[in-house]
Formats: sequence, C-alpha cells, structure tokens
Amino acid sequence: MKKAILITGTPGTGKSTIAQMFQKEGFTVIDVGKYAKEHSLFDYYDEERDTYVVDDDLITEAMIELVEKNDSSLPLILDGHVVELPPLFLTHCIVLRCSIRLLRQRLVERDYMSSKVDENVQAEIMEVILSDMLELYGPENVSVVYTDSAVDESFSDVLSKVKKYLDDI
Repeated sequence: MKKAILITGTPGTGKSTIAQMFQKEGFTVIDVGKYAKEHSLFDYYDEERDTYVVDDDLITEAMIELVEKNDSSLPLILDGHVVELPPLFLTHCIVLRCSIRLLRQRLVERDYMSSKVDENVQAEIMEVILSDMLELYGPENVSVVYTDSAVDESFSDVLSKVKKYLDDI
C-alpha cells in the first residue's frame, strides 16, 4: 500500500521550509493548505481569523487519492496542519515544534495579525497539534523535532527520522 509522511506543526515551526528541502531530495511534496485552496476543499473563509476553514472529509479524500496515485518509490510528503490522514496511509508523522519566543518572532515577521500570532502561540503552548497527532496515530508513529536550530540542522534531524522509518517499512 502507498503511504505518506506527514510533516505538521503550528504555523511558523518550519513545515514548508523543511518540506521544500525534501523536494530537493527527490520526494514529492504536497502543501496541503495550498492544495485545499487551489481545489476549493474548504467550507468557508473566516475573515475574523484570516484563514480558510477546510472541509475535513474533502481534504482527507483528496490526500488519500494523491497517496494512492503516487508512483514514486518514496512516500509522499504531506506538509500541513489541516489533514488527518487515516493511519493505514501513514508511514510516520513528524511534528515540528519551536520555542515560543522564536515562534512569535517568526509569525510577527510574516506580518500575522496580533490575534493570529496569539492564537498560534497558545496552540503551541498547549501542544494542540502534538496532542492531536499522538491521539490519532499513537506515540510509536509520531516523532517531534525542534526547529530552533539552523534550518540545515533541523532538516537533518527530520531526514534522519524519515530514513529510519523508511528502513522499517
């Protein structure tokens, strides 16, 4: 069965940066949020929170289809925090995290609204994404990588985890 590796985390933890580096290694990478927008897989746009609210069922169906159509010998890399792929289709889930100070700095540099910065910082403090992924996939299928260090070092940490799980399948 075709499988995927989910790279997830609070906005600002480095998902897209790490995912782009995987593309350079020959992996096919799907930016889930961008894919959802391009294919209208959302319920509505929340103006107050300045974000699209995706349709969970539609995005899950679309990601399963992409995983199944992946003709590479490598698993698909899914970059995003809006997808909960059924465990049957998952090789491993990597949750990216970073210090609150650095997360706040990254989000401010992206010109996020103050309320959006606060919302994401709170989510990181409360470990919302990590908790969700552990509940969905179990601790044996979830790894955490901290991205406070240089991007090359963070990528090396993620790549070593991916290679470990590729060896196991």
